[in-house]
Amino acid sequence: MVSFTGMFEKALEFALEKHKGQYRKNTHIPYYWHPINVAKNIEEFKASKNIELLMTAALLHDTVEDCKNVTLEKIAKKFGYMVASLVDELTSDEKEITKIGKTEYLKNKMTKLSSYGLVIKLSDRLDNVRSLKETTKQFQEKYTKETKDILDHLESWVRKLTQTHKKLIEKIREALK
Repeated sequence: MVSFTGMFEKALEFALEKHKGQYRKNTHIPYYWHPINVAKNIEEFKASKNIELLMTAALLHDTVEDCKNVTLEKIAKKFGYMVASLVDELTSDEKEITKIGKTEYLKNKMTKLSSYGLVIKLSDRLDNVRSLKETTKQFQEKYTKETKDILDHLESWVRKLTQTHKKLIEKIREALK
């Protein structure tokens, strides 16, 4: 049994505060449920002595992109370099997305993520797919196609996938049906 140091609880408070007033796209669901669900996915699918680190990074994975005055430096100072490093890996480069398109960007990015980074990103994608029923039909179709393209790319031997990665991919594919 892994014991937590309090870092996760501190990150939960931080994420709740920073995402306050934000809502999931096209819904009335408070955004903070998303990082909480991503952390729950990690708890469910990943066995690791570093589970608190992974769940903490999951709670914070969108804060640099989506929240005012949150920087990687602040995250490193408050939660440590490892958490900040994972958040950095998961933070999207909007200029690159504009240049090559979101699907291509994510295919490239996900093949280069660390194993832990990919666990968090797949847990993120799983929660997003599970939340699709709350969005428009047009967005559902677009996101489903994007997700299938990304998963097909990942599974085409472009990188070594762990059992956790494979299980998360399987759950994402099930949720897309």
